[in-house]
Amino acid sequence: MNYKFYISILIVLASLACMDARAQGCVAVRQMGGLNPLSSNGYTLPRNEFQVGLNYRYFHSWRHFVGTEEQKERQTTGGGHGADGKERGNAVNIYSHAVDINVSYGLSDRIQLNLAIPYVHNERSQVLRTTAGDTSRYSVYAKGLGDIRLSASYWVLDPMHADKGNLSIGLGVKLNTGSHSVKDDAPQADGTTQCVVMDQALQPGDGGVGISVEVQGFRHLYGRIYGFANGYYLFNPRETNGSFKSAPTVVKDANGNTLGTLHGYNEYASPDQYFARAGFMASVGKTRNVTLSLAGRWEGIPAYDAFGGQVAYRRPGYVVAVESGVSYRAGKHSIALFVPYNFIRNRIKSAADIARQNLENSVITNESEKVSVQGDAAFADYSININYTFRLGQLF
Repeated sequence: MNYKFYISILIVLASLACMDARAQGCVAVRQMGGLNPLSSNGYTLPRNEFQVGLNYRYFHSWRHFVGTEEQKERQTTGGGHGADGKERGNAVNIYSHAVDINVSYGLSDRIQLNLAIPYVHNERSQVLRTTAGDTSRYSVYAKGLGDIRLSASYWVLDPMHADKGNLSIGLGVKLNTGSHSVKDDAPQADGTTQCVVMDQALQPGDGGVGISVEVQGFRHLYGRIYGFANGYYLFNPRETNGSFKSAPTVVKDANGNTLGTLHGYNEYASPDQYFARAGFMASVGKTRNVTLSLAGRWEGIPAYDAFGGQVAYRRPGYVVAVESGVSYRAGKHSIALFVPYNFIRNRIKSAADIARQNLENSVITNESEKVSVQGDAAFADYSININYTFRLGQLF
């Protein structure tokens, strides 16, 4: 087997997570789909050839953080007492399932067109405290078509001659095909049930049309070992998608006097998002059709968008993970498993946090008495990513 076989496996690894960023919790980063330029003739998809793929991702977020500090008490307190008399936690739990259908076409040996169609099914489990003082846990759901993405990528060096390393750059558009205002029935503190808009973290889409820039590359290092890196940034210029989180927040001082009202921050944002990944891979065994990889990942959403307005609600933050992976290829078929484990979780201050903090501190003259406002978010420990691809070849 020649070098092109091993490089094609490498690109599967290097590009699987490129469009598959989600910060695994209340930090609402959209599922984007994995695109895999796999070819039996090389690491690029040849002219007029097609490839299809299916990607599945699951995570369960349940650990709450303010900054990088975990609120461990959320696991054991605030949820009332069970039948056994033990106190229960009030942590928010999110269970997320996402499936992406991916189609790629080789416009030329260096240019590839990609389509990603995601479907999501999300559940949020949380604790309700009624006006009578009772507590109970209930679940709400949001599911449906996510935000479809179209992209094109270009290999900087001619793949026919660049067998030791290459760099691909890409440009994409994310459509607002996923709903950002899915509703479900939720019990209320007064004992009634109302159909309300689900939390931002559950919604299939973010309501904005975005533009992404992407890059991926690889380099042969030694023997069967390659290094790789990939990443992207999604620019989402729309300030808010118009869905209301709550009534505007009225900010008061320590004496109960009204300082102001934070208008706009009660609507959900269409946030930017980013992702970066780098690591090593190597083929193993006599047939060399099994590949192992180890990489570092960094993904999340910023507190402020690069372009557009900033007055909207989001839970910004990021996770840093170590990712292990294994892939297997037989002919035109390829299957891969990747499991990133998050060892850093950081819910950074949002624009809403900073606006409220500045308003509260505007009437405090003693520097030692000034407050710091920072919300929390739930994060997962890990996610499970399974990918299958099939080379169709030329269809016409």
